[in-house]
Amino acid sequence: MKFPENAIGIDLGQTLTKIAYLENANDLHLLILSTQADFHQINEFLESKQESFKKYNFTGGRAFNIYEKFLKQIDSNLLNEFQSNAKGIEALFMLTKKKILPDSLVINIGTGTSVLLKKKTFNHIGGSAIGGGFFMGFIKLLYNIDDFQKAVKIAETGDRYNIDLKVSDIYEPKDHRINLVFREFTAASFGKIENDIDFNSVKKEDVINSLICLIGENLGSMANLMAENNSVRNLVFCGGFLRNNKILQRILSAICGINKKKAIFLKNSEFCGAIGALLS
Repeated sequence: MKFPENAIGIDLGQTLTKIAYLENANDLHLLILSTQADFHQINEFLESKQESFKKYNFTGGRAFNIYEKFLKQIDSNLLNEFQSNAKGIEALFMLTKKKILPDSLVINIGTGTSVLLKKKTFNHIGGSAIGGGFFMGFIKLLYNIDDFQKAVKIAETGDRYNIDLKVSDIYEPKDHRINLVFREFTAASFGKIENDIDFNSVKKEDVINSLICLIGENLGSMANLMAENNSVRNLVFCGGFLRNNKILQRILSAICGINKKKAIFLKNSEFCGAIGALLS
């Protein structure tokens, strides 16, 4: 796969900005910045690259204003977000698996979640307001944490089942109505937290772990139902919320396994929009 040497792909999302460009003929650079906290740095970076590159391809929900600015300075394009994501996923799959992306459902978990169906072509078929934005807003309210990677590290030391209620917590061990697999399902997220509990006794790491799993279970269940309804087996999960998030990957893989579907995770998938924009 050949990447253009004279262009930069920029995906400005609500939370993160992803940038992809080629240097030295075959050296693909991938850069990630905070859309809000690092906006001045994003602007400076693009200004510094105008002598080396002839075209800026912008995509993402927050791209319009900066596209308008650079349109006056350099050849610039404003691209459809879903089309950029689709093109980027196809490229990443080819680079990683060395073959063409088969019929799949592509679930992009960023600030929110979008779902693309890939058969002969790509079609946007739905999504959810649950995603990284929900997660970051929730932990900001509870613990004043605004660093995503820090939150994931904290969650890795937690145990969701200190506060989540499993089916096996409700049914007696000898109750033959419930099989062993179903007993391991979550009956109620945060279901062990009593009405009169002292909030300070609930461990932060357990809450954040539970929250990631809650998001994963809901998105995974939704995606598997959509895959079943559209007769596809492969589910490609991508987006910034998956970045270094092993807890989420485990949950999504488990749900796909239960539903006899294949969960696919691609390295650098958070850059699919930027890579797709670069290739446009």
